[in-house]
Amino acid sequence: MDNTYPKGSRLNKTLSCNVAEILTRRIVSGEYPVGTKLPTERLLSEEFKVNRHAVREALKRLEAISLVKIRHGSGIYVQPLHLTAGIEIFDAMLFRSDDSVDPAFLSNMLDFRRHVMVRMTRHATERRKPRELGKICRVIDDIIFNRTKGYLEDEAALGYALFENMAQATQNRIYALIFVTLSQAYKNIRETLSKDLPDDRLALDELKRLRKAFEESDVAVSTEIVSNWLKIMEEALAPYCVVPENSSEY
Repeated sequence: MDNTYPKGSRLNKTLSCNVAEILTRRIVSGEYPVGTKLPTERLLSEEFKVNRHAVREALKRLEAISLVKIRHGSGIYVQPLHLTAGIEIFDAMLFRSDDSVDPAFLSNMLDFRRHVMVRMTRHATERRKPRELGKICRVIDDIIFNRTKGYLEDEAALGYALFENMAQATQNRIYALIFVTLSQAYKNIRETLSKDLPDDRLALDELKRLRKAFEESDVAVSTEIVSNWLKIMEEALAPYCVVPENSSEY
């Protein structure tokens, strides 16, 4: 049974966060099936060697994202997975207890990310309104200006703002919600594997083409640019999507 606290770049968490992450991983993996009761606070406290307050806080976190239902006087019951669990679930499924990346889930995530981002770009290009077009163009102009002047401090924030505005331009709020979750999960991957990943910023020429594509509602060009951009990181992460032959987890 996995009761190892996360190591490495994601270590700086409270005890309750670490306990919550381990319990989340167990629930997602099916070790604690839906409808079953979790061990009591006392047993969890003894297993993880933490005080009951830390366990109680961890369980509150799980209840807040609808992973468990705490019934006072009865027990703590595992609930079905919901979209509301968001980044908590992504982290638990993406990272193992030793802070290494789970190959199968990473592959699934990259596949889903491509589907969402390309589709989101298509809808944004087709449905953008004048005000949204203005926001997208202004962000692209800011990125181009800053990069030509060597002002790179705001590059990450502007890159996020570009796709955030594209998500809003779809006229579908679900894209905005999913984009936030995917972006945070992707950020965690970058932070964990930063030394092995390339610079995946859109080139200046591609930014200019993307701007023009949005102005002209050219879906073919906008989706081509985003698809090629996604491919950079997909190829860089491909080695991490390979399940070792001697792995006993699959």
